Amino acid sequence: MLGNDIVDLDKANTESDWKRKGYLDKLFSSQEQQEILNSSNPERMVWLFWSIKEAAYKIVNRETQERFYSPRKFNVTSIGNNGIVTFEGKTFYTKSEIKDNLIHTIAAAKAESLNHIQTSFLTNTSDYLSHFNSKSEHYTLEKDANGIPNLVDKINGESHFASISHHGRYLAVVYGVSL
Repeated sequence: MLGNDIVDLDKANTESDWKRKGYLDKLFSSQEQQEILNSSNPERMVWLFWSIKEAAYKIVNRETQERFYSPRKFNVTSIGNNGIVTFEGKTFYTKSEIKDNLIHTIAAAKAESLNHIQTSFLTNTSDYLSHFNSKSEHYTLEKDANGIPNLVDKINGESHFASISHHGRYLAVVYGVSL
């Protein structure tokens, strides 16, 4: 299982007022809030924590097929390039990168899986599926009836986990096979 999240920092900074009263309380534990506020770049830390939580949420959503909004139930216990997030007794491992004006986080149920996940970055457009599929000889990126993405082998029909995330100008597709 895998998940990912991407944050366009320019869009986040102009559309979300994380400093408004009660905002941090709705999303983050008191420990997470303290780490955010003590950071040399609190705004960036807000979006890093958010990205970690959202990437893990996508794994839970795939497993349960249930959509819900409860970011405080995802507890980030380790942060940095490699993080750990827990949810109702389950542990997920994350790898984040901050570059240009984006934050991208990949989450997996096993730490060693993070080393085998591939990422394709695309421009966030409405036809990203066809753009992605035109670049791949062997696989097609498809969504099931619930909108859950999978990478399907064109020859044998075998399906592999994939995760799609988009925000602002950016879109990332992560998967566990080599194209």
